[in-house]
Amino acid sequence: MKIVNQKLSKTLASETVIFTATSNKGGEMVPDSIIIHFTAGRSSESSVAWFRDPEAKASAHIVIDREGKITQMVEFNRKAWHAGVSRWADRSGFNNFSIGIELDNPGRLTKVNDRFYSWFGKEYPKEVVVEAKHKHEKSISFWHNFTEKQIDSCFRICKLLMETYQIKDILGHDDIAPFRKNDPGPAFPMESFRAKLFGRHDDTGDIYKITENNTNLRSGAGTTFESMARLPLNTEVEFIKSKSGWFYVYVLKTPGSSGEPLYGWVSGSLLKKL
Repeated sequence: MKIVNQKLSKTLASETVIFTATSNKGGEMVPDSIIIHFTAGRSSESSVAWFRDPEAKASAHIVIDREGKITQMVEFNRKAWHAGVSRWADRSGFNNFSIGIELDNPGRLTKVNDRFYSWFGKEYPKEVVVEAKHKHEKSISFWHNFTEKQIDSCFRICKLLMETYQIKDILGHDDIAPFRKNDPGPAFPMESFRAKLFGRHDDTGDIYKITENNTNLRSGAGTTFESMARLPLNTEVEFIKSKSGWFYVYVLKTPGSSGEPLYGWVSGSLLKKL
């Protein structure tokens, strides 16, 4: 594949890439992030049809079906309506600078006896069910899997986008809208996917710096929790997980520190990604 005039173009006969336009889009933008979603729909065709419906007031740049077939709906330099109310660290409004990729997948499944059903009532065989705990939840639930072809197509698109635009990060919808959205969920291998794209060969997480002096490092995700330490301006921290706009971090060595490991919660609004 290659990108020509802000659209994907296939370079091999074996590739399936089509452009199906939607009117559900905004003005021009310069993309620097990619957001991964699942459609939570019945099929890729139904999702494409929904994104073309003006009543939906939603869209995505890309939809990928279970066989890896790619449908582009919005040019990469135009805003698609995929992120909604969204925030990550010190940034908000991700429709304004991100590319949305939707993977055909019904999402969370409900177990009834030994059978598994989607929210729209379709039954799925246990062979496609992933039993896992979402990172923002406490209990295990059931999720539809993603296919290797889907993940491969998604990877190749993301790699191409990174080579074409100044992409800084690849996130899930559940990262930028935690507790409101749960896609792409635990069935999508986000950590290994991102590590491979960014060329990481270890478990190092994203590094942020503190943007205000004497920032509280708290014992929980909120201002009601006690402050365990005050972090100086530009202290570097390693991201571990997020909750309701708060980041649980590992504090890297700071001037005058004792060297003891220090973990805690910091408001995402007081962090800037390095």
